[in-house]
Amino acid sequence: MAVFSYKALDSSGKEVKGVIEAPNRNSAYALLKSKGIYPLDIVEEKTINRSSHFSAFFKKKPSATELNLFFRTLATLLDSGIPIVDAVNSFTEDEEKKHLRVFYKQLVDALKEGLSFSDSLKKAGIDDPVIIVLVSSGERSALLSKNLIMAAELLERRESIKNKVLQALIYPSVLLVVAFGVVVFMLVTVIPKVKAIYSAAKLELPFSTKLLLTVSSLILNHYFTLLLVISFLGLFLVFMSRRKKETFDRIKLKLPFIGSLFAYAELVKFFTTFGDLLSAGVPAVEAFRTATETVVNLHLKKQLQIVLPEFEKGASLYSLLSTVSQIPGIVIQLIKAGENSGTLSSMSLRVSRFLENEVNFKLKNLTSLLEPATMLMVGIVVGFVVYALLLPILSISTIKGI
Repeated sequence: MAVFSYKALDSSGKEVKGVIEAPNRNSAYALLKSKGIYPLDIVEEKTINRSSHFSAFFKKKPSATELNLFFRTLATLLDSGIPIVDAVNSFTEDEEKKHLRVFYKQLVDALKEGLSFSDSLKKAGIDDPVIIVLVSSGERSALLSKNLIMAAELLERRESIKNKVLQALIYPSVLLVVAFGVVVFMLVTVIPKVKAIYSAAKLELPFSTKLLLTVSSLILNHYFTLLLVISFLGLFLVFMSRRKKETFDRIKLKLPFIGSLFAYAELVKFFTTFGDLLSAGVPAVEAFRTATETVVNLHLKKQLQIVLPEFEKGASLYSLLSTVSQIPGIVIQLIKAGENSGTLSSMSLRVSRFLENEVNFKLKNLTSLLEPATMLMVGIVVGFVVYALLLPILSISTIKGI
């Protein structure tokens, strides 16, 4: 079976868009005509092949922002008393993005087959375990709309943390790229012209100038080899970072200044998910297991997974978390208070807010330090280039008595 997107005219002459599933294009055309819809254009989107890992790799999924909007709107429709099949189907009517039309169509088809909404999401390609558990819990407790809002808020908080980290790195990154471009431009265009002046004057060049001329010569005469070496080193680092991911992740957590930032950003996701799942009625062990899946840093994730069997046996959570070196003491105390008072879900969410504030504070400090540090580093590099260029010229001027 294949999925086709179409533009067509309905019986009243109004232009409509949508998606339809059929064995081939002719069948899709006939099926639409039987429904009183007259196709103007039919385009095949993708072939449905669940066993094909290749096609699944290239399949475009809804983004976190798109899922956030979908869950919030769907919750509103469900609260209004609209059946879930009709509610999901309404999204396909005015949707312009093809990958979303295909996604909604697959959801509707799965729901019509009798699958639950959580299973339909999985069939449509949503593999986030936290989202699936939240939706499944909402279905079991008849609080689907509430849990959809919780899922939307969870996605929103995740994106917020990620965007804050990216925004903190944008300015220094742009500054470094511009500085690198300026230096390379000088090495390729300016320095070869100045080199001719030095050769004509037959001066004994200082080490800094010789170094600069050597680098310029390497770039001009061996740029292809340099590109190959840099590409090879880049690919090697990427390969090693994936093959030895736990080692690299452990190093990331031990970096000065930013190691705790990486750890806190991961723990925000963990405790937010854990608290939300507990609030949704998910058992503590299942909530802990699912929350652990949101942690990307493999070293931290394995530390959390190690304590899971003891938690399943009934050990207190705060004592187990105290063995995870990246979790600060105040968090342990808050979790202990939550366990003792029976408010673990609200206390976990309080921990996530505390850690999020810490992340914001650290990001603010990091940004305030990175900007001057980056400018200083750029100034030193550019200053060295100017110094190495001008030093022989000043020597010429001194010899000639200028």
